[in-house]
Amino acid sequence: MGNLGKAKPSLLVYLFNEGEKRISMKFWSTLVTHALFPLVALSFGFTIIATFPNETLFWMQDKSWLPYPLLTIAAAMAAQFNQSRFFYVMFLWLILLLGVDSPGLFPLQIESVTLLIPLLMSANCLILCQSDKRLRLPNILLTLVLIAMAAGSMLLIMEWEALLNHSDYHTFANLYRQVLPIASSHFSVMEFSLYLFLGFIMLVRLVRKPQRSHTMLAMSMALLVLVQIQPTAQLIQFAAIICAVIASITVLLTSHAMAFKDELTEIPSRRALMHYTRSLLGQYTVVMADVDHFKAFNDKYGHDVGDQVLRMVANKLHRGVRSGKAFRYGGEEFTLIFPGKDPQQVLAQVEQLRESIANYQMVIRNPDRPNKKPESSPSKTQKTTQEIVQVTMSFGTALRHKQTPFERALKIADQALYKAKKAGRNNVQIG
Repeated sequence: MGNLGKAKPSLLVYLFNEGEKRISMKFWSTLVTHALFPLVALSFGFTIIATFPNETLFWMQDKSWLPYPLLTIAAAMAAQFNQSRFFYVMFLWLILLLGVDSPGLFPLQIESVTLLIPLLMSANCLILCQSDKRLRLPNILLTLVLIAMAAGSMLLIMEWEALLNHSDYHTFANLYRQVLPIASSHFSVMEFSLYLFLGFIMLVRLVRKPQRSHTMLAMSMALLVLVQIQPTAQLIQFAAIICAVIASITVLLTSHAMAFKDELTEIPSRRALMHYTRSLLGQYTVVMADVDHFKAFNDKYGHDVGDQVLRMVANKLHRGVRSGKAFRYGGEEFTLIFPGKDPQQVLAQVEQLRESIANYQMVIRNPDRPNKKPESSPSKTQKTTQEIVQVTMSFGTALRHKQTPFERALKIADQALYKAKKAGRNNVQIG
């Protein structure tokens, strides 16, 4: 298992030698593809449609009813898959549609839908900053109270007479109209300022966690702003349809990822393995891999450190498999599938993976290490010790062909893995 010292650390500092660059590149790539690009594309496309509504929205004639069932279906799907934030956003869009179709339903005597949009925008931003919770009655009531408080706070700020009548406010409003004449023709200075603030919160949320679900909620905010530029009933109905469709697709994609991706290691799970092998025709190689002495490692360093080891191993396998695919089978076991290959053809690649993991040095820092670097150089007695540990893996391979179904090949690979363990671990055996 490598060099295991006597000190009991509480944290494994998980360092990728060249991996820090890869993590950074992966983050920015995810941010652009999952968040920024969809937002820009949606805003651009919706602006084109809003500019030419007669040419693009002719199919919506006599279909003002369509957003209601679509929003209801999207809300039901979100509730079924425990994605409560989408449920509440669909609720907000239903309120906006009712505000267009039946403005007399609202007790606040809102005279124009343009006054309703900023209130829903603030509530949407609040939902974006939350996490998904089970749709139980206490959670629903609490969230509805928070939504009402967010919308009420926005209404109080926008109708704050002391501020609206202040001379500095009028000076700033005149400057705003001169500097941004196009924006001032659609948004008041108060609305513009609040939208900038909410937009900043939205971007911070996206940068911290560039996920599909956050992007969809940000899209809802973008659509609310865009429909205020031209708040026609038909355009609002179309925006509600887009929001419902995007929410439904996002719920399905997120649920699929939850079902087929391992949450800890972020590589495909055992369920994905079974689904993938059913789609393969012809022969392929099955490789079973297991982290050596993992239980002893967990007992010594704790489960948090063990989880970091599994993430490291999964990353190495996922990136190192050039002609195959890596899956987490369960616990510290992983499975590799090489379509169209026999064990001899993949042996060199599996050996490279084994060496890459065995030679990877991980630094464990003791719990007495200070969080901040001391101003003065510590003495030798004050220096915190660092422990270098290395883990190894054993591999067993087997060939799946017409006479050997996948389940049988998997068992043969597992038996070869057991042979690798008996042979001293940190080696590859062919079954």
